Amino acid sequence: MSELSELIKINKNIEKQNTEIIRLLKIIAGESDFVDRSGYVFPDFDEEDDESEDIFDNFDSLLENEIGVGELYFIDGDIYRYSVKNNEGMLDNLMGGEVTTTFDMAQNISRESIKRNQSIDDNTVILTSSSKGNLPKTLQVCHEQGGEKVFIPWDQMMELLGAPEKIQTILKLNFYRTEDELIKKLFEE
Repeated sequence: MSELSELIKINKNIEKQNTEIIRLLKIIAGESDFVDRSGYVFPDFDEEDDESEDIFDNFDSLLENEIGVGELYFIDGDIYRYSVKNNEGMLDNLMGGEVTTTFDMAQNISRESIKRNQSIDDNTVILTSSSKGNLPKTLQVCHEQGGEKVFIPWDQMMELLGAPEKIQTILKLNFYRTEDELIKKLFEE
């Protein structure tokens, strides 16, 4: 990874921290839009300022790349890319944190992609159970990083109740109960 890429990732992490600080300050000031019963304040999905767009126009978002056969993006705390090169599985943490140990589902989807010689749709991301309890924030990250189609575990559906309606129109949300159902939806739609 180049030094420029490292600096970009560090800057994005600082931006996320600043966003979280602003969110917490809004809670303290009583200016938050929506607080659920647990006290979680759903993030604002306001359009970004033109100034911030100008700064990052030259950089690709993490999920805005073509997906090849055997490749997929998934979120298990951080954003990961799983791919197969020379018959060897490769797991990349695109956010620079620790590597997850729970990527069996990603391996199985990758194998199915290779078996069918078919890639999944570009800008598709698969959420794992790690987003449970923080689904609106995870969906915001998907949107900010260029995700368009998101597959979510069925048991997290209730977390969308009370979330801003805009979240459901920005992203194409798909729910799955089992890994087999997910594979069917990824390759037969």
